[in-house]
Amino acid sequence: MRKRLQQETPKAAPKPVVRRAASFEDIQKQFSSWTHDMRIPGKVQAWFTAEAKPENSDWRIYNKLINGHESLLLDAPAKGMDTPEVVTQIFEQIKKEHLRNFRKAIRTIWFRACGNGSFALVVQANLRGKNSAHECKTFVDFLERSCPEIISCHQIQCQPFVPFDPTVHQSARIESRCNFGKDFMPLGDSGFCMHVLDWAPRIKDAWLKLPEKIASAIHPTKGDKFFEFYSGSSFVAATLSPLFAQVESQDCRETSMESSRQNSRLAPQENMRFHRGFFDPGFLTKFFSKSENDGRWTFYFNLPEGEPLPAGSVETIAGVRPERILIETADLEQAQKLIKQFRNQGYVLRKSIPLYLEPGRGKFEILAIFVPDRVGLLGGKRPKPAQNPIKPAHKTLFVQKAPTFRQRKD
Repeated sequence: MRKRLQQETPKAAPKPVVRRAASFEDIQKQFSSWTHDMRIPGKVQAWFTAEAKPENSDWRIYNKLINGHESLLLDAPAKGMDTPEVVTQIFEQIKKEHLRNFRKAIRTIWFRACGNGSFALVVQANLRGKNSAHECKTFVDFLERSCPEIISCHQIQCQPFVPFDPTVHQSARIESRCNFGKDFMPLGDSGFCMHVLDWAPRIKDAWLKLPEKIASAIHPTKGDKFFEFYSGSSFVAATLSPLFAQVESQDCRETSMESSRQNSRLAPQENMRFHRGFFDPGFLTKFFSKSENDGRWTFYFNLPEGEPLPAGSVETIAGVRPERILIETADLEQAQKLIKQFRNQGYVLRKSIPLYLEPGRGKFEILAIFVPDRVGLLGGKRPKPAQNPIKPAHKTLFVQKAPTFRQRKD
């Protein structure tokens, strides 16, 4: 009887798993364990991070279906972050009754932080009637009249429909209309800018200081050249352009092309070029087959999350013999594979810099710096010669003749 009653008694529903973002201490322990367990070579530099300020981070308002009803929610860049006053003001304004149709049409509203306390607003909404369109215009008038922190407002549509997310790579075609302001937003006080629809991390304080950290880690010399892949707005390349004789960048997105061209005009020196397209080993082979592209190159790869290098890339990258290879990734397994692959090509991991660019989001990245093995750390395995070596006329040759026995005696 007891056994039958136990079987008939309904079991309690399992409690939902509450996931919390890993703390900075947890992340540090994870990175230390990885370097120890996997015997990661090279010097590990200090963590690079910066305080995350709410006014320099991207906020989001979105509609979510809860119990059959759509509810308007506010998504913070990191848990526990204080909401800026202008974000609260706009969030409360949308809830008012005279914007009821516009509120139902909203899919996402992004507050793109400029890094100086101001925001560019990106509104994704399905305006299917004159009432919602009129209320959208009323909302835009409110922004221009009452929110000086909002420097621009753009209305977008994605085809096919997907929620717009500027922090990840999306293949959807985006149609944009500017309600007021400009298409480009400043990047802090750097003097450079980016398109309002272009890629950038949600928390920007540490990211805006990243080029300075890269420069201090590689110590470029006069005549060096720089190539940034997966560049986005080419902010890193543009910021570092005064330190290099030639600067190139590459990305596949149209907004990245527009941002990069704008930044090339703002660069102190006219030494920037942008190449639109997906990274492909064949592109490198073609690019370095030209004699004007010879020299001491530094490659910087900012790999998108979950996207590895294409097959054959490591061999091609090492084959053109760059002076330095910088790879930024959030995937520890991928980083471990790259260390082994470049080691097989005659490159050693000189140093690695753990990056905590977005405090509070529970993730971190690694900036791995590879250099050719010139002192035989790989057991005598020397780097392979470059496919397109520098012409002898452009080389500086150091020749020292061995003295004869009589010369040594004299």
